[in-house]
Amino acid sequence: MAKTTETTSSGRLANSFNAFLVAKKRLLIIIAAAILLAVAILWISLSVADNRAEDLQVAIDNAQRTYSEWVFLEDKSSAEGQSMRESLVEDLSQLAQKSGRSYPVLKAEYLLGLISYEEGAYNEALENFLAVSQKGSGTYLGSLALFNAGVASEQLGDHMNALEYYQRVYDTYGSDAAESAKALFSVARLHESAGNTELARAVLQQLADEFAASEYAKLARSRLVVLQ
Repeated sequence: MAKTTETTSSGRLANSFNAFLVAKKRLLIIIAAAILLAVAILWISLSVADNRAEDLQVAIDNAQRTYSEWVFLEDKSSAEGQSMRESLVEDLSQLAQKSGRSYPVLKAEYLLGLISYEEGAYNEALENFLAVSQKGSGTYLGSLALFNAGVASEQLGDHMNALEYYQRVYDTYGSDAAESAKALFSVARLHESAGNTELARAVLQQLADEFAASEYAKLARSRLVVLQ
């Protein structure tokens, strides 16, 4: 008797479920279609993103090669040099205007800064380097650009801002950045040139202690002997 009751209950449950499926068939079809559409859109988006990233990487690799060729031209004022420079700047500018902070976008801005610096346009170079240091904060290009912002500022005779940028390299990146030792040496150098000998010695000692294996630490120790 109990078995018959159990079978009847199971049958009723199955009938109820079938009735639910029939009643909600259209809704279930719509939900399934929506899920499939969402998956398709996600797959397409990921594919587009991958293709875009690959295209950007190829573009910046080509631009880097062109930049290297342009830098080593004996006569940049020649028709070839000018044509190469115009094409390079156009390509880099298009890349730098892309959204985001991906490596190709940052590298394009950085190379524009190097071109401006090479041509003596230090204000433009400074703008490019500062843009990279902000957008690329926390990356190796960010620290490198921040150091170069200090170099460009020195070329402009702005030693106060140069000192700030060099100090920020160390304060922001510490020993993680390859430029930190060189940045500290530049900080000490600018303090010394401003007559702040005691402060220069303190920074040189810090450099010698924290970056003992660096070539700039060796220079710091030699300079400390002179300043004693």
